[in-house]
Amino acid sequence: MANVNETAVQAVGRAKTLISQAKRKGKELASQLAKKPAVRQARKKVARARDQAAALASRVTDKVTGRARKRQRAKVAAAVVGAAAIATAAGISIARKRKR
Repeated sequence: MANVNETAVQAVGRAKTLISQAKRKGKELASQLAKKPAVRQARKKVARARDQAAALASRVTDKVTGRARKRQRAKVAAAVVGAAAIATAAGISIARKRKR
């Protein structure tokens, strides 16, 4: 009986070492594949598609909730504020030139 137990323990030990070796090999292969140009390109395409999908989803939800109008108003307000800031900066620079 003891002999059977010993062989079972040995088999379990071998299985554990084999599993760890397989994991290591798998990680190596995955890292090698990740460096390939085709995989990098695919990753970029997937990221771009994800971004586009998120943008479309947010646009749809904005239309549904009426937030698109608010966003448009915010854009106009930001443009007005920006234009005012540029105008004041230009006015200040002209005033400095006049002082000289």
